[in-house]
Amino acid sequence: MKQDLLKDVIYRRIREMIIVGTLPMGMKISETVLANKLNATKSPIRDALKKLQSEGLVQIRPKSGTFVFSVSASDFNELLEFRYFIESEGLKLAWEKNPKQLIQELCFILDKMEVCLHNSSTLEYLNLDNQFHQTMISLCGNRYFQESYSLISARMATARNHLGGNDEHLQRSYEQHVSIVRSLQDAKISDARYQLTCHILPEHGAYWSSTNLS
Repeated sequence: MKQDLLKDVIYRRIREMIIVGTLPMGMKISETVLANKLNATKSPIRDALKKLQSEGLVQIRPKSGTFVFSVSASDFNELLEFRYFIESEGLKLAWEKNPKQLIQELCFILDKMEVCLHNSSTLEYLNLDNQFHQTMISLCGNRYFQESYSLISARMATARNHLGGNDEHLQRSYEQHVSIVRSLQDAKISDARYQLTCHILPEHGAYWSSTNLS
């Protein structure tokens, strides 16, 4: 039991290091360095890396080593397309099943995002950004949507942290989130989904810019 708990702690710590950028995208991972940093043996480190590989957060390359995942611009655009489809349909379902709760929870997150902007709390803002979009899926009431979204959520959070430190991007992101919520408050689900399109998909001048991946 204690060994399983240790493995879970190590896994969660490495996962968090990847998402927040302590281990940047594309970086080669040293098991020895991680073991020293986390005060652990290499066995739970290796178990954690295998689990993170299954989530797409690390890439284990024979004879080369283990690396934090990276994506090309085209790969990232495909990821955004998949994300948009899941979130857009998830938002529609959440609106049909839990409209009041959806608006309340998104407004609560939006209020905290505004405070983070004023306080220049970038990392906390980006975490709230993750929560905002996760809320749409959590309230959609369809476990297949939720399972599908879980396949990309950690990679999206990592990419968001990688791209999201720019003040102009953060402000645009916040304004787009406000537009989504206002459309929902006006009971205009089609407008809300359109705002989500503008927020996610690059061809609409969205918050994301795949040119910043390199």
